[in-house]
Amino acid sequence: MDPAILADYVPYILILGGIVAASWLFERTVKPLSWIVKIASFFGFIIGILLIVTAAVVWSTPTPDVYTQYLLIATGLALIFKPIKDIPWAAAIALLIGGVCAGYVYLFFSLPETVLGISSTWIYLAIFLVPALLVYLLFKFIEDILRLIGVILASRPMSIILGLICIVQGTLLLLDKSLFKILFG
Repeated sequence: MDPAILADYVPYILILGGIVAASWLFERTVKPLSWIVKIASFFGFIIGILLIVTAAVVWSTPTPDVYTQYLLIATGLALIFKPIKDIPWAAAIALLIGGVCAGYVYLFFSLPETVLGISSTWIYLAIFLVPALLVYLLFKFIEDILRLIGVILASRPMSIILGLICIVQGTLLLLDKSLFKILFG
């Protein structure tokens, strides 16, 4: 499938992303359809990726409406960060890197029982801990910045605002108009 086809469906993708982003509002206001909203919000991560991919495709095409591209990116990030903002990524990556380093040394450079009077178990532990701690410190900073962005974008008020703007912009794009051209001339 050619990803350039997504550029033709930007209004529909915006409306779908808007419905999912504003699902908290719709769940409270439209009670009979709340089960549909719950299903849509379950697929929010996948729809967020679709919004980001669509933004990348639209970015590479000559489009006069730059604000729609930014709206696709912001809403996509909000939907992606919503479920993953609470996962301790720094610890997971640090454990992986530390384990790989210790495993590599253990498999390819096996140590004798003692090295300079120190048990090889302690050396393997040091080989695990040093890279793991360095990676953890580096990624913890990045994780905190991404968590801050995720908390802001995935907050209920911001998600509802982004969702409603997406729905309005998608509807106006279907009518060959643009919310941002109306607002900013």
